[in-house]
Amino acid sequence: MQLKVNKSFLLTIFTVLIPISFQFIYIRYVSYNVDREIYGNFILLQTLIAALSYIFLQIPSQAYDRFYNEAKDRVSYINEFRTILIFVNILSVIIISIYGYIIDKFNFDILFIVFIYFLLLNNYSFNQKIFLLNLERKKYFYLKILEAVAKFITPIVSYFYYQTLFSFIGGLVVGYFIAFLVMLKYMKSYPFKVNINIENYKKYFLFAYPILFVSIFSWGISFSDRYFIEFLSGTEDVAIYAILAQVAGMGQIVGQIYSMYVNPKVFKIYSKDKNEGLSYLNRMLKTLLVVFFILSLIVYVVPTSIYSILLEKSLISQSYYYWTFFLLIIAIFLSVLQTAMSMHFTLKKKIHILAYIGFVAFLVNIVGNFYIKEYGIIAAAISTLFAYLTLVIGQIIFIKRGLDEYK
Repeated sequence: MQLKVNKSFLLTIFTVLIPISFQFIYIRYVSYNVDREIYGNFILLQTLIAALSYIFLQIPSQAYDRFYNEAKDRVSYINEFRTILIFVNILSVIIISIYGYIIDKFNFDILFIVFIYFLLLNNYSFNQKIFLLNLERKKYFYLKILEAVAKFITPIVSYFYYQTLFSFIGGLVVGYFIAFLVMLKYMKSYPFKVNINIENYKKYFLFAYPILFVSIFSWGISFSDRYFIEFLSGTEDVAIYAILAQVAGMGQIVGQIYSMYVNPKVFKIYSKDKNEGLSYLNRMLKTLLVVFFILSLIVYVVPTSIYSILLEKSLISQSYYYWTFFLLIIAIFLSVLQTAMSMHFTLKKKIHILAYIGFVAFLVNIVGNFYIKEYGIIAAAISTLFAYLTLVIGQIIFIKRGLDEYK
């Protein structure tokens, strides 16, 4: 039994590390070779995609994870959520059209291919969760590798030949389309059929609707700074900030390993024994905290020249950009920690509390972002760090008091 657990953990590590190696290639290429005006505009569009995902997909995603192990007919259950995606795609067309009207800098071709990208992305991301929740880690491994190729390799290959914003996004579309075709082969045992179950939808919605507010505030904390930078500093600074944030995002490696290995086990244990599930979760959270403390010390003592492997040397050698980068790394660690801690609220069906905490953190972030005009992108990094710190402290307070007493 112990051997089986070790193999699962090892496969989980490779599921994270191989895509990360592709991301290294991506960041290096973008930092040194992609026009910053083009990449800045791509980040603005990617931020739109993130907003659509946070608003439309978080409610079904939370409900899907929470009730998956309780479903008696898995195929029927899965198709309930696949049906939801149809309506999500229709709504996304409307939102993207409105966005194109308000932000008058992208033509129809760009907006159309952004929609195709979102359609492929949300279907792929949602369906691959089936294999993670079933603990079919080998299939999930292959799907994550394909996704990494789509996300990090095909866009830069396409840009290398055509050097345009359209080609950059087009590379994403081609990559995800190929990955989606492979996924369809894996999904043969889950044939699609439109399945609208109003009673179940009510149950899912009542459980997960607070996550809509949590998602809006989370998007505001994680991505709104890109638009503040765009309007207060310029598109090129959006690109620089995004590149620094991407390298800082390497801190999510531990978080990805944690969520892929720990979260499905927590759901499974909790469905059988609530106390044991919470006990296991708390042990894993303590381990995660120690790991992040050690990593923070390592990041601090590593020579800045090491980071020039990924970041343009003239960029990271400046203390202003280095400290922006360091603050973003600590913010990432706090982000992963608060996401892991939020499992307490999901298990106890107290997601609405996360919305209250998120609102306060969101306000902290927004107020801080107004200082970008005076202090530049480091103000965005500081406001993001303090927002995540607010989330961590807020969650600790509620967990310590005991979630069962809150309605």
